[in-house]
Amino acid sequence: MAPSIRPYPWKTFAFLSAAGTLTGPLVIPYFLGLEAIAPGPHPPESTSLGRLVLFAMIRNLVLLVPAAGLGLLVARRIGLGAPYLESWLDGAPRPAEPPSSIVGPALVWAVVTALVAFGVDAVFRYGLGVDFPAPEIHARIAVSWWRSGLASFWAPFAEEIVDRLFLLSLVAWLGMKLFRVSGEGRGRTIALWVGIAATALFFGWYHISNEATFAAIVPPIVALRTVLIILPVGLAFGWLYIRRGLEAAILSHFAIDVIVHVVRPIVEHGLA
Repeated sequence: MAPSIRPYPWKTFAFLSAAGTLTGPLVIPYFLGLEAIAPGPHPPESTSLGRLVLFAMIRNLVLLVPAAGLGLLVARRIGLGAPYLESWLDGAPRPAEPPSSIVGPALVWAVVTALVAFGVDAVFRYGLGVDFPAPEIHARIAVSWWRSGLASFWAPFAEEIVDRLFLLSLVAWLGMKLFRVSGEGRGRTIALWVGIAATALFFGWYHISNEATFAAIVPPIVALRTVLIILPVGLAFGWLYIRRGLEAAILSHFAIDVIVHVVRPIVEHGLA
């Protein structure tokens, strides 16, 4: 995609902000499930469900409105963004490839990176004796599949808006500005891959907080395992974003979440 000078895509901005905000409460059952099986004393259940829902929506609104707004602004300057949404909602030129063209790559990368994640976990578990729970791939946690399945509707929007649309675009744009890169070429490719790698590492780093539910201090080897599980996923999402648009990254993120948070627990534990 070439850098755009079209009017700002306000409807796409509104859609992304709303999607990430309104799906925010869907993670509550999953985190309550994790909290219930976490070791140690549990905090008193003094907060009503209504307050939890309101807090989740406010938190997501505060985070996602600026991330979506600035992300779309910066992405347009380097030829990235959400091409299909911008075409449907804001009248931008239709992408050369039909929407169906993103489905195959999104699903393939979801399956491949899910298998890589399972493989990394197996190496740490059976090779290094790391039996610590891995909530990011629903490994060795007793949380119902429907709880984590609901959460699968939120993360693809919220995390792809923040990590890919905003952060990846920003890092790549700053790199192009710093080194005076213009147009296609090696400099642009390097800047984009720096953005992909940096946001993939950040993506892995903040998933370590999932393990913090089960230990006051996360062991370094567990933190390393988490980063190695998530890093290939983040790289794949970044590649999909720059090659196919934000929609492809969101779709692939949803697909892998269904694999690890719905299919895996059903296969291991059934529908109970």
